[in-house]
Amino acid sequence: MRTKQVRPEKKEFEYELLLSYGHDIFEDRDYVLFDFRTTKIFEHFIYRINATQKVDMQNKEITFNIEGLSAPVLDLSHSGFSNYQYRLHDFKRETYTLKIMRNGKNTLTYQIRFAKKEIKIQKEPKKSFIKLIIK
Repeated sequence: MRTKQVRPEKKEFEYELLLSYGHDIFEDRDYVLFDFRTTKIFEHFIYRINATQKVDMQNKEITFNIEGLSAPVLDLSHSGFSNYQYRLHDFKRETYTLKIMRNGKNTLTYQIRFAKKEIKIQKEPKKSFIKLIIK
């Protein structure tokens, strides 16, 4: 007799992107933190999100390409989500175009305003594989 295979429930988003302001006390300057996380919690290892970024300050365009996950280098195992962090220094309090790609395809385009006290989403795509969260 066959038993039913247990499958995890499908999630609405594959990734989350947490955007927040921070201050580097050593360099005494502000930055915007882009913190990518998987919505899936891994039980045995914490993988790393492989991503590349391209920042064009002149055209106010920030592009991230999420290429996938890589295995951990440590021998110790523990559970958690995968993540990737990027700090954007020397930004201006203006509107930027944020493009997020998955493996060079599926481009999502956002308009983000870095205001004085908060970050605001001015335009976002209708369908997305990533949930944008402002902290």
